[in-house]
Amino acid sequence: MKSRLKLVIALLILQLSGCSIVAIGYNYADAYLRYSINSYATFNDVQKDAIKKEVGIYMAWHRNNMLAQYVIYLQELQQAGQSAAPLTQADVARFRSEVRALYVKTLQPAIRPAARILSGVSPEQMEELAQSFSKENKKQRDKELSSMPDEQLRKRAEKIIDFVENLVGNLKDEQLEKIREMNRHLPFVSDIYINRREDNQAGLIELLKNHKAEDEIAAFLSSWLLTPEVTSTADERSIMLAFEKASDEMIVTVYQMLTERQKKTLLKNIQKYIDTFQELKNIA
Repeated sequence: MKSRLKLVIALLILQLSGCSIVAIGYNYADAYLRYSINSYATFNDVQKDAIKKEVGIYMAWHRNNMLAQYVIYLQELQQAGQSAAPLTQADVARFRSEVRALYVKTLQPAIRPAARILSGVSPEQMEELAQSFSKENKKQRDKELSSMPDEQLRKRAEKIIDFVENLVGNLKDEQLEKIREMNRHLPFVSDIYINRREDNQAGLIELLKNHKAEDEIAAFLSSWLLTPEVTSTADERSIMLAFEKASDEMIVTVYQMLTERQKKTLLKNIQKYIDTFQELKNIA
């Protein structure tokens, strides 16, 4: 269930193509979350009512508490873009750390209600939940890991390019080539994240099978959120750190090679997102 709440994080890190889409997506987030949670298992009417109530409480809390914090974060990005000082790797690392902190703040209030609902699932629902996890993971593996390495590189590069162009407009040929070249030096980490998620999911299912209480389930979900590296090996943690470092370097390089027009487009889009989140908060 926790992973479905990443809709809100997707809005935060600007992975949608336009501000109007962000607004529409956010306004329907409660319906999306209810539908997504219910897709994991066949819940009874009492459980569905509880899910509906908890999602409503969560979204009200999110509007009242998190939207303003997203605006502050975006304003910091905006100030960095307006500054005459060059963007540094330390700047990028700080922004990444702040996103992670917002991610944790966004998901923490969902832990207790999720644990409360999970503590009451039946053996049949546990099995459905395990099958849903397996199906979702297989789908991601097939999408990201089934092709040859060169094809995986190509797909990842195009994903990065689409993300950048959504924010700054069309890139020039030399910019595209530079991004594709830098992408080749980024470590692959998708399999590590999928493995980590599968391990945590297996741990959760084991707790449910052993009829653990709400408090213990909540503690497990909190650990999953706050210390995700616990289930990783030393080699995996090393690769993920290398990926973060290389990604930070790549962001600095991409920003340096933007034209003045592209930087203005970026700032304009950031302002649009700021306005959108502020409007959403006022509606709330």
